[in-house]
Amino acid sequence: MRSKALPGWAHTLCTAAAALVFLLAYELVVYRVPVTEIFLPVSSWSDEVIYSKQLAAAVQYGAPQGYFGFNESHAAVGTYAAWGPAVFLVYALPGLLLRGQNAFLWCNLLFVVLGWTFFARAARLGWKRQLAFAAALAAMNAPIRYVFSAMQEPLHYALMLAVLGCGILARRDKSRAAWAGLCVLCAVATLVRPYEAVLWLFPLALCRQDRRRIAVCVAGGAVSLGGTLVLMSKFYAPYFFTNVDVSPLQELARGQVVSAVRDVAHKLLDALRTVAEMLADQLANRSGGQYLLFFLLLGVTLVCLIVDARAGRPVFWKGCAAVTAVIVFLALLLMYRPVEGSRHTLVLDVLLLAALLVEDARLAAGTAAAALVLAALGVLNLADGFTMPRYSAEWDAAVQQIEAALTESRSAVTSTDPWDSTVTYAFGDPVHCGLLYGVPDGMGIQFDEAAYLTDPAHEIHSRYVLTAADTPTAARLQADGWTVLYESDRGVLYEHGTM
Repeated sequence: MRSKALPGWAHTLCTAAAALVFLLAYELVVYRVPVTEIFLPVSSWSDEVIYSKQLAAAVQYGAPQGYFGFNESHAAVGTYAAWGPAVFLVYALPGLLLRGQNAFLWCNLLFVVLGWTFFARAARLGWKRQLAFAAALAAMNAPIRYVFSAMQEPLHYALMLAVLGCGILARRDKSRAAWAGLCVLCAVATLVRPYEAVLWLFPLALCRQDRRRIAVCVAGGAVSLGGTLVLMSKFYAPYFFTNVDVSPLQELARGQVVSAVRDVAHKLLDALRTVAEMLADQLANRSGGQYLLFFLLLGVTLVCLIVDARAGRPVFWKGCAAVTAVIVFLALLLMYRPVEGSRHTLVLDVLLLAALLVEDARLAAGTAAAALVLAALGVLNLADGFTMPRYSAEWDAAVQQIEAALTESRSAVTSTDPWDSTVTYAFGDPVHCGLLYGVPDGMGIQFDEAAYLTDPAHEIHSRYVLTAADTPTAARLQADGWTVLYESDRGVLYEHGTM
């Protein structure tokens, strides 16, 4: 009697198709905007512009021709801003085919579908477990919301799922190829986000009795972490504020171990106090955010870990995920201010949920049900006030006018100075950041605070400035003889008149 089971390739295609249909259907049902009508220039997330334009420059020219940065800063080497260039070279692989204004969004969708499919096939998840996974993501909302954006969180969802999937294959099937793939994924993850060096704990946990493989992990982790530190110090433009406090490392270098430990402890305690205040406020107002979701999932994972360990049930993947999540969370508190660091915990949520799903299907389903109940009651409310940006003919026309003005101006510029291919955006002035989607591909963008631009002590190096009419920024540019290239009620684009 012939088996009715689907062949492997067909099963893989069905898994990918189901994941894609779920994501597209969820976005349409919840936000009521067809994916083809999502129009990023309407969005108010300024980070999306920075990411989208750096990707477009990487695809079109290999690197931006102008400087990306903040307050007219730029990297010591190259022209990328924060998170570049490694992350944008990863996005540029599918970006070579997925072009257009929403290229970053299409790449995100592809990454998540691929990560989901690989994880589900590696872990041999049936439709019921995948349904529980989808239900939990639906209740969380935010992880799916980020898929349909130009933010890079979805890449890290995919990396987390792929790391877990490779680890499962390496442990279950004793596959050398899977273990090697796991090391490659950990190296990529480390290069695109420094704190993801913690993922090297996965291959280390799998080879704890193999000295040769331990050496490979230690060497790979050291090289990739060293690489990402070089990228951070040389290839990243400094941000408005300093994210990473290196004073403890400097104290360690001077042999002041006690002072270094004390400084780290004080910083962590202050950050944890802020997080606790945020949680208390969210619970009081029934508007639970990312930290509440993270602690719920971490709490469930730790309880399951203890109960399963006592009962002799599998705990390996829950243990790896929990240790990784705790270390990364503490690293986030050291690297970021608590408000900025909260969205990074969504990546940890995906990892914790996936690890639960592998070892405790019923508890994973129960977690999904609990998340849905909390979302229905409003205790967990990650979608509050968010709408998907829908196409606007008026905004599209404004973006095209900006692009036409800059294209015409640049046609007469013969200079190869990156500043002559850079547009400064007056951050803080009443001008919508979505107009920056009109900046031609390859040009750089500076996010300069209005107070910086209006300070006469600061020379403006960018050839172009986008601001609003009747602002101190506009007054300074007019006084300095800048030329108006575009003007409307949405904003004013100036070109330096003396270059």
